Amino acid sequence: MSMKRRDFLQNVSTTIPVGAITGATAGATGQPAEPVKEPHVFMFDDGRHAACLYQFEAPLTPRDLEFNVDQLVDSGVDTLVYFAGVEGGVVLYDSDVAQTWGDNVKTWTHPVWYRAGRNIQQLIQDGHDPLDILVKRCNEKGIFFLASNWVNLVGGDRKTHGGLGRKCDFVYEHPEFQVGDEDDPRAEYVAPERFSFLHAPVRDYRFHMFAELLTRYSTDGIELNLLNDIPFCRFRDAKALTPLMTEWIRKLRAVANSAAEAQQRRKRIYVRIPSQPNGWQMLGYDVKTWVEERLVDGLIVFPAAMEGTLDQHADCSAAIELAHRHDCRVLTALSGLVGRQFEQYATQSMIWSAAANAYAQGSDGFGFAQHHWTPNGWPWTAEDYETLRLTGHPELLETADKLYRAPSNSSQNPPDRWLPRADPELPQKLVEGKRVEVPLRVADRLGDWHAEGKVAGVHLRIRVTNIEPALNDLQIALNGQHLPADALQLSDLIYRLHSGGAIGPYGYVYDYALEPRHYPKRGHNVVSVTLARKDPAVALEFSLHDVDLEIAYRPHRHFNARPVAY
Repeated sequence: MSMKRRDFLQNVSTTIPVGAITGATAGATGQPAEPVKEPHVFMFDDGRHAACLYQFEAPLTPRDLEFNVDQLVDSGVDTLVYFAGVEGGVVLYDSDVAQTWGDNVKTWTHPVWYRAGRNIQQLIQDGHDPLDILVKRCNEKGIFFLASNWVNLVGGDRKTHGGLGRKCDFVYEHPEFQVGDEDDPRAEYVAPERFSFLHAPVRDYRFHMFAELLTRYSTDGIELNLLNDIPFCRFRDAKALTPLMTEWIRKLRAVANSAAEAQQRRKRIYVRIPSQPNGWQMLGYDVKTWVEERLVDGLIVFPAAMEGTLDQHADCSAAIELAHRHDCRVLTALSGLVGRQFEQYATQSMIWSAAANAYAQGSDGFGFAQHHWTPNGWPWTAEDYETLRLTGHPELLETADKLYRAPSNSSQNPPDRWLPRADPELPQKLVEGKRVEVPLRVADRLGDWHAEGKVAGVHLRIRVTNIEPALNDLQIALNGQHLPADALQLSDLIYRLHSGGAIGPYGYVYDYALEPRHYPKRGHNVVSVTLARKDPAVALEFSLHDVDLEIAYRPHRHFNARPVAY
């Protein structure tokens, strides 16, 4: 099928002021109206994995597709950030400016992607636009719909990728737009097949797609994925990219303003960016100008790249300070993955900890940032809904159980490692006589809640590999205070069999039940670990593998969860 083109973009007005569609207005009585609601708790959804496109056999009905939205109703999630396409340029709907998944496939070579293509094509042939179904369902249920997509493209050749359906003819026909190999050491972790935004045809191709999402559908705006397949040029060309990216977003702002007037519906532009300003500079993103000129309505900030693991401690203060000076919103994104032996996803208390830290820094909202959030499979379970219920309420999170984990690189994908991170990572090698310091950001006012009798317990746990505590001397302190031996309970993991096999890595957990005088403070804390004396009989390397802080609350003093055991 040849690609269709629309000409409605040629007459887009650029004269609608941003202020015409923002802010609250006075009511008929002269009293201020209720504040305008804005995205607060968001959920990324690529529309494929945790959805009918991959998991249901054809034929589909519109009702099958609406379940993507229906599971959000009254969940605590008020915003669906929906990935309307994939990295190769094809989209999941009946576009007039881009190819739909399956349009250019003659023979399929992937069973799951074949199913997705069949399902999308079948819905369209039956007279249903999949994106229109989702958007209208969100409109009906009062859920914000931000249409998202890869901003950049990833190329490939038709012989290799043609049977997968994920790439459009544009990327097949223009290999000259690929970034290609480069001598920067960071290039080891990125795809040379990604396209360069320095080429005007690439920018134009993606512009038309996002403009369609703003103008043709009753979306509440778009989200620009500026974190996948980065950087959008060679590393050394980031400065040359900067003005081009800003002008590209400026043109989309004009389209959004025009669409807002035409539909009488606010059209927001959110951008997905790293939390650290030096990451913006590295990628060629002039976020300061975007915010100051009100080209964007909100920043969705990530502690690292899209595919990273949980980081509850990222410093988002620079983004928040910049945005709030110019009436721009900041939503903090969580990757809910931990990728450990017994937990693939972050637990409920880990998520509540991350949300609490985000709000404590001044974030306007919080959300889940991987391609799908399915900690207990799909559809969601009652436990998942209970997790979501609290994430939009900072005051409820204050006395929710927490599990703060120090940032760990033990299971991250290599692409995360070249982006700037504010905090040191674990694991770290323990060398005799050398102190290792690990930061922990804590949102809880433990002193206040202890005074009310609501703190049920606070545990600091240090996991060290290969160590035998009786034969080595390990000194552990929190905020400079050495923790007493009588507060320590050891857990032996040198060799421990579990239903899933032996627990790894081998070693011990040093578990301290903290007294109030040793409680962590609200904000920044430092855990220090020193291998004061090492067993001379071993040549094994000891490493500090995990640091976590568990806080358990009770509803009221002396009101314990299990008052009797039988």
